[in-house]
Amino acid sequence: MFWIKRHLYYQVKKGEVTVTSLEDGKSITRACSALNHPRTLMGNFMEIEDCFKSIAKELAPRRFLLQAPIAVVHLLESVEGGYTNVEIRAFREAALGAGARDTFMPSNKSKLSETQILSRDFAEWDCV
Repeated sequence: MFWIKRHLYYQVKKGEVTVTSLEDGKSITRACSALNHPRTLMGNFMEIEDCFKSIAKELAPRRFLLQAPIAVVHLLESVEGGYTNVEIRAFREAALGAGARDTFMPSNKSKLSETQILSRDFAEWDCV
């Protein structure tokens, strides 16, 4: 088929999320109060999902012959004790709820290049 693939790279940090559309290079950074929990990165699932949705609508609106985007959700903030399986799954579900057709969760500490993302040259969390 002639479906056009799209990729959204979510960089999640304390208090904000930056999303980049790899195909056109456009990027949006938004403050998200749900990312300010004192013990973990995710405070309120519904708020984070809404934040992801609003950005995805701007960067990758639904159109004929365009597949839903593939989301790469990268948690760049370190938390004491690391992330639990539940937290990682919650971020994955938030991206899927925002309209992604598939989601990848890199465990790398540093930001990924476009080449790494498109070739999936990164390690993922075990629980995904």
